[in-house]
Amino acid sequence: MLQLDHKIQEFINSQMNSSASDIMLKASSYHDWDMKAIVQQLVGKQIAKKKLPTWFQNNEILYPIRLSMEQCSSETTAKYKTTIINSGRGIDLTGGFGVDTIFLSKQSESLIYCERNEDLASLVKHNFKALNQHNCEVYVGDGVEYLKNLKKIDWIYVDPSRRKESQRIYRLEDCEPNVIDLIGLFFDKAENVLIKTAPLLDIQQTLRDLKSVKEVHVIAVNNDCKEVLYLLEKDFTGETQIFCVNLKKEHIEEFRFTLSEEREALSLYSEPLEYIYEANVAIMKAGAFKSIASKHELYKLHKHSHLYTSQKLISKFPGRRFNVKEVLNPDKKSLTKLPKKANLTCRNYPHKVNVLKKKLKINDGGNDYIFATTLKGEQLKLIVCEKV
Repeated sequence: MLQLDHKIQEFINSQMNSSASDIMLKASSYHDWDMKAIVQQLVGKQIAKKKLPTWFQNNEILYPIRLSMEQCSSETTAKYKTTIINSGRGIDLTGGFGVDTIFLSKQSESLIYCERNEDLASLVKHNFKALNQHNCEVYVGDGVEYLKNLKKIDWIYVDPSRRKESQRIYRLEDCEPNVIDLIGLFFDKAENVLIKTAPLLDIQQTLRDLKSVKEVHVIAVNNDCKEVLYLLEKDFTGETQIFCVNLKKEHIEEFRFTLSEEREALSLYSEPLEYIYEANVAIMKAGAFKSIASKHELYKLHKHSHLYTSQKLISKFPGRRFNVKEVLNPDKKSLTKLPKKANLTCRNYPHKVNVLKKKLKINDGGNDYIFATTLKGEQLKLIVCEKV
C-alpha cells in the first residue's frame, strides 16, 4: 500500500489538472517513486473532488482503482441512506470503497464492513482511521458466510453487483449475491434489510421477487437517476411506499405514492394550456405517471407522452416547468416559425431526437425548449416553450 508522505501528497495536489498519461511521462524524473500507484491516487482524487468532497479534503485518504471509484456511492446518496437506517448494530455485506459504510456507521452503534478483496479492505481500514470513524469492524472475506455465524443484529445492508460487468442487468436474480435466495437468512439475523440496486432493474419485478418490502427509494442527484433502494422489514405485510427523491443543490424534490394509488388514479386530458410540466427522472423511473398528475391537479397531454399541462403555474411541481410560447404542426409551413437554436426533447414521438433535429434544422442550445410529442387526439405536435 502506497505511503502518502508529504512530498508525494504535495505532488498529487499539484497535478490535479493533469491526466494519467501526463504523469507517466514524468516517471523517469522520479526514480524512487511508484508512479503507477501515484497515478491511481491522482485519478481517485480527481473523481473524489465532485463525488466525495469529504474524502477529497483529507490528504491522508488512499484511493482504489478507477472502477471501484466509479462504482462506489456518492457522498450525496450515502448521506440519504442514513435517513432510512439510522441506529443500532449493522453489517455491510458488500463493502467496496466503504462510502456507504462510513455514513451508515455515523448513525449507528457499530457496523461490520465486509469485503472479499484484501487490498481494497486494507485500504478502507486505513481510511476509516483517517476519517476518525472507529466503530467499524473490518472483515476480509465473503460477507454472507460471515453473516451465517453472526449473532442477531439490527440491520443488514447489501449492494449486489452484476455477475458479469459487461452485462446489462434487469433482474435481481442475475446479481451477486443473489439476495432473493438469502431473504430467509437475512430475516433470521436482522429485522431490517436495505438493498441497493442499479436504476436499470425493473422495480415492479423486483417487488415481486422480494418479500416484506416496506419502502422503495428511487434516488436521483440533480435529475440523474443513481440508484434504487429497497427497505425490507421482517413480517411486514402492508403496501409498499415508493419515495421518488431528486437531491438537488438548492433543495430536495420528493414525491411519495403506492402502486394501488397509481392504478386507481384518474387521468384527465387536455390540449397544451399555459404551462407544460416534465416530472423528474426519479418519478419517471418509479412509474408515477398518473399519480403525479392527480396530486398536482394537472392534465396529461396523452396516455403515453407523460407530459402535463395547466392554466395556472404549479410552482412546487417536482420537475421542470415551462411556459408555452407556441404549438406547431411538424410540417414545412411551421419550420420558419421554429427557433434556430433550441433544446429538443421527444416524448411519445415517432422520431428520435437526432433525426428530428436534422429534419427541423435545429441546433442545440439557447433559451427555447421544444417538446415533440403526441396529443390526446393522436396529433403530432411541436410545443415551443421557455423554462419558468
